[in-house]
Amino acid sequence: MASDIVNFIFLSDILNLSVINVYDGKKIGYLHDLSATTNQVFPKITGIIVKVKDSNGEIFIPWSKVKNLSNRKSITVEHVLGVLEERFASTDPDILLKKTFLDKQIISTSGNKVVRVNDLHLLIDNTSKGNSNLWLVHIDIGVKGLLRRLGWEKLFNAIFKWIIARDMKDKFVSWKFVQPTATANIYGSVQLKIDSSKLSEIHPADLADILEDLGIDERISLLESLSFQTAAATLQEMPLKLRIQISETLEASRLSGIINEMPMDEAVDLFDELSPECRLSAYAFLPSEKVIELKELSKLSIFSVGSIMNTDFITAKETQTVKELLDILKAERNKAELIYYIYVVENDDILKGVVTIRELLSSRPETQIADIMNKNIISVEIDTNIKRVAQIFFKYNFIAIPVVDNDRRIQGIITSRDAFESVFPEMKKESES
Repeated sequence: MASDIVNFIFLSDILNLSVINVYDGKKIGYLHDLSATTNQVFPKITGIIVKVKDSNGEIFIPWSKVKNLSNRKSITVEHVLGVLEERFASTDPDILLKKTFLDKQIISTSGNKVVRVNDLHLLIDNTSKGNSNLWLVHIDIGVKGLLRRLGWEKLFNAIFKWIIARDMKDKFVSWKFVQPTATANIYGSVQLKIDSSKLSEIHPADLADILEDLGIDERISLLESLSFQTAAATLQEMPLKLRIQISETLEASRLSGIINEMPMDEAVDLFDELSPECRLSAYAFLPSEKVIELKELSKLSIFSVGSIMNTDFITAKETQTVKELLDILKAERNKAELIYYIYVVENDDILKGVVTIRELLSSRPETQIADIMNKNIISVEIDTNIKRVAQIFFKYNFIAIPVVDNDRRIQGIITSRDAFESVFPEMKKESES
C-alpha cells in the first residue's frame, strides 16, 4: 500500500479497476463492488466483488487477500477463493456498497431529509499490522461527486474556478448521520434494514416529511422499524390521504399497535376513513374497551364536540398533594395528549376543578390540590356544536376545554387546535400541503 499512514479514496476511483493475480500477473477480471460489515461504528470493508474476465460470473475475494489498492490503476490479490455463493453459504451476509448506495436515496439524520448518493468516501488505514483496513466514512451527496463519476470533475472545476475564483467543494455526510432506506447483501438481493436508534432522535414532523419522499415499500419498512409510539406520532403529522394509504398497507397487528398509541380523536378520524375490511382487521388486535370507545365516538354527530374530543387526560382528587400528583404526571406523561391541565374530580368522575402545571410547580410539595385548584371551570357538553366551542376558545384563550355529560361527569377534552381545524378545515389542508 502507499506509505501514507492515512489516505482517502473515492469508490468511483477504484470501480472497474483490473484485478490482477499477484502470483502469475494475469488479469482475473475487474472490480465490481465492495462488501462491508456494518457491525462497527463505520462500515469495514470485508472483501471485493470481481466480475470475472470473459464471463458474466462474479467471485468474492476477502479483503485479507487484497495486496495493492493505492496506485488506482489496478488491484493485486493473492488468489481467488471461489464463487460468491459458496463463500457466504454459512455466514451472515455483508452489504454491497455500490449496489446499496450509488444513485440511491438515503436518509440524512443530520439534516432530516432524503438525499441522493453520488459517491462514497473511503479511508485507507495503514496503522494496523499486516494488510491495511478500508472503511466507509462519508457519503458524497454533492454535485462534485456526480461529476467525478462521469469523468467531468476536472473540466467543471476549472470552469468553476475561473468564474468563482475557488475550487468546487465536496459535500459529505458522515456515516454516523446516514440511514440507508435499503441495503443489498452479497447475494444481490435487497433487504430493507433500518436502524431505529438513529430515526428515533428525529422529530415526528421531520420523519413525516422523510416518509413522504420515499416509495411505498420504503415508507412501510421505515414505519415498521419505529416504536408504536413514534410511529403513531409520525403518522399523525402526515396528510390524511397518505395516512390512509399507509394504514391500509400495514399488517393489521402493526396498525392496531400504532392506533393504540394515538390520541382518541386522531384514531377516530383515521378509522372513519379506512375501509370496513381494514377496520375489522385492526379491531381484532385492539383491546375490547378501545374498540367500544372507537365505535361509540364514530357514531357521534360530525358537528358536535364529542366527535373530535380526546379521551386521554389526567385527573386528580382534591385530597391528593402536589407531590403525589407530580409523581402521577411523571408516570402518565406519555398516555395523555395534553398534560398542561389536570382535572380534579370526585366520585363518578364529576368535575370539581382544574389545576395547571404552572400552579403545581410553584406550590409546596405537601400542598393539597383542593387549596390550589380553580373551581370556576369553563366546560362544554358532549353534544355542543363545534363552532360554539371555537368561539369559547377565542374568548378565553384556553389550550383545552373539558367535555362533560349532563351530570357533569368528564368525558374527554378538546384542544384548541382540534376545534379550529374542524371549523376551518382549510387550515389543516394548508398544513398538510
